[in-house]
This record gives sequence, structure tokens and C-alpha cells, in this order.
Amino acid sequence: MMPRLLEGLRPRERRLALAALLVIGSWLFVSGVVRPLAARGGEVRRHVETQREKLDALRRVLAQASDIEQDYQQLAVYLDGADGEPAQGAFFSELESIARSVGVTLNLKPRHTKTDERISRLEVELDVEGSQQNLLAFLDALLRMPKLVAIDRLRLSTIPAREGFLRANLVLSKLSILN
Repeated sequence: MMPRLLEGLRPRERRLALAALLVIGSWLFVSGVVRPLAARGGEVRRHVETQREKLDALRRVLAQASDIEQDYQQLAVYLDGADGEPAQGAFFSELESIARSVGVTLNLKPRHTKTDERISRLEVELDVEGSQQNLLAFLDALLRMPKLVAIDRLRLSTIPAREGFLRANLVLSKLSILN
């Protein structure tokens, strides 16, 4: 079909028609094949680069695995999340042990346990009596406990019948991070 069309044309027109066909064919080839392949190649390059960055990040984390494990072991005490009677009893025993070691009188009044989304709060009201030095030693020992504790309320008052003795009333919360 094409040769018949070109037969009626002069040689100059044939060359122009052939050049036009080559230009149109080249444009179709570039538009239909080369550009989509180049775009897909760019997408693949970006995907490979993203995956390489993720792999590098994972390698860095794996290199730090022993440090992360060591940090976790140090903080695992705070992740006990244990509730119930045994956990409360152990906490109360620890409070009584601290009170005996510093020489103060301790009265415990357990309160309810509050549980939020990720935190459990065991509250206890403490009445502590002792000398100022012993009372401060008790408070210091409370804050140095290897547990997350918060003193929600603290009231200090003198004991009129006993000179040099103080009475502290405080609400202590033991916080546990739930797993």
C-alpha cells in the first residue's frame, strides 16, 4: 500500500514523506516505549534506595542489640505490671522493711488500684512517726526505691505529746507500666 502511495510522488516528496514517517515513528517509539521505561526505571531506583535506607537502619539497630537488651534489663523492673494481692503484699512488705531500717513507726492504709490504658497506680496512704532525721531518711529511701513511685500528698506536723517527733501523712502511688 505504501509503495503505491509513493509511486505518484516525485523523488523530493518521497524523501519528505519518508522523513515525516521516520519522525512520526521515532516520536511514537519514544512516547510509547522509552518514556514509560525511563519512568518505571526511576520508580524502581527510588524503591531500591528506600529499601537500602531501611536495611541500613535495621543493621544499625542490630549492631546496637546488646546495648538495647542491657537497657531493657535495667528498666524491666518498671514493667512488672503485676497487680493483685501478691504484688500489693510485696510492696507493703518493702515499705515496712524500709520503715524498720530507718526506725520510724508506719501505719498503712491501702487504697484502690487505678488502671489507665498503659499504667496501673497502686495507692496507699501512709502515716509515719519518728524524729525529723529518721523521717527524712524514710522519705529519701522511698524515692530511691527501684520502682516508679510518686508522692501524691505529703503533710508534716509535730506531735505535741512527744518533743522532737514529727508525723507525716502521705499518699504514695506505685506506678506499673502494663505490657
